[in-house]
Amino acid sequence: MTKTRFSHAACDHASTKAARAKCRKEMRGEAVASTVAAPKPVAVTPTKKKDPRKVAAAPKPAAVVTVETPTADESAPAQPKTPAPAEPQEVTRETWRDFKDQRVTVHVVGVEEPFTNLELTGWSIKLIQFKDAEGKSHRLPVTTVEKVTTV
Repeated sequence: MTKTRFSHAACDHASTKAARAKCRKEMRGEAVASTVAAPKPVAVTPTKKKDPRKVAAAPKPAAVVTVETPTADESAPAQPKTPAPAEPQEVTRETWRDFKDQRVTVHVVGVEEPFTNLELTGWSIKLIQFKDAEGKSHRLPVTTVEKVTTV
């Protein structure tokens, strides 16, 4: 069935496009199954002999790594150091894509409290788009925004 034409005249399925396609698919499956059942003979090619004049390179030994254990005087303090919190970076219209889908703080002109924990989703010439903590999308005109910083 895979390479020959097939007529649906002898089939008992409906004469719809979907039924004919299903029939062809089933016939292909049967044809493939019959070819897989009987494996084809494989021609054996002789292997090439290696030239004895060419010597295989010996594998290089692995590098030795030495580890020094600290003495009691050099031991690390018992309390692990926590990394200092990163300073907020200013986000601009040119760099907003680097901070897309990150949490930012939006400082609006005339509003004392900045809007914090907003997810920056877009910045155009006219609007800044972000999602609040609940996932609701909001837009602000660029002219009303004083600055945008990372959280």
